[in-house]
Formats: sequence, C-alpha cells, structure tokens
Amino acid sequence: MSFTVKIEEDNTEKIKNAVHDSILEGLDAAGVQAVSLATVEIQKEPQRVDTGLLKNSIAYAVVGKSAIPSTYSADSPDKDGNVRTGSYSGTAPDEGPDKPYVMIGTNVEYAVYVHEGTSRMKANRFLKNAIDENKSELREIVVKELQKL
Repeated sequence: MSFTVKIEEDNTEKIKNAVHDSILEGLDAAGVQAVSLATVEIQKEPQRVDTGLLKNSIAYAVVGKSAIPSTYSADSPDKDGNVRTGSYSGTAPDEGPDKPYVMIGTNVEYAVYVHEGTSRMKANRFLKNAIDENKSELREIVVKELQKL
C-alpha cells in the first residue's frame, strides 16, 4: 500500500508568529505578576515605604512595548505636603523576534539605595527577591500561555 502527501501551503511562518505572540503574551502576564510580587516584597522588613512613590513606580515592559503602568503617584504627601508623581516614556529596547524578554524595574532616583542599601540603611532587595524567589512561578505563566496554542 502506498500513498502520496501533497503540501499545498507552508504554514511555518504562521506557526513561528503564533509561538512568538504567545511568548509575548506570557511575558506580559509574567510582568504583571512580577510587579505584584515586588510590591509585596518592598513592604517587608526592612520596610521602606513612606509615601508609596517607590512602591507605585514598580513597572514592567515587554520587548518593544511601553512600560506598564506608564504613570504613577505617591499614596500620601511627602514632608513638604506634595504628592509626587512620575512617568515612563519610550519603549523597552527591541532585541529582535528571537530574544523576547520582559523588564521589571523602577525609575525612582532613590530606588538603588533602597534596593542595595547604604552604610546607614540595610538593603531591601525587593526586585531581586521577587524574581529570584518566584522564578518557577513566572516561568510557568509563560509556559501556560504557550500551552494554549
């Protein structure tokens, strides 16, 4: 018994694009979760939440896209009675379709001192801890998105 297979159309590019889009969707969902985890971490000891500006500034951006959230503000006024605000502009650098990624971070100028500590202040590694302690959960979010294909 013999048979013939005839391929009418090559869908390789469609499949590659669908996989890439699913990865980006998964990274977007992982970014949302990572921001949530970092927001919880920053409120742990040694706590560094005064006005809430740093906590509310934690954002993520998927390759080639803008940061989410794009703007943020403090929960309460600073010592001068001002409610500070901030924003993100631009997009995460585009590294090409073979290298999708998500960036997690903050642009608040004093974030590095809170995260790394100083000679007078113990470090609160809210970003590092959120990612390191939850790598498998964040990876699983991306995998679940791919399984929807």
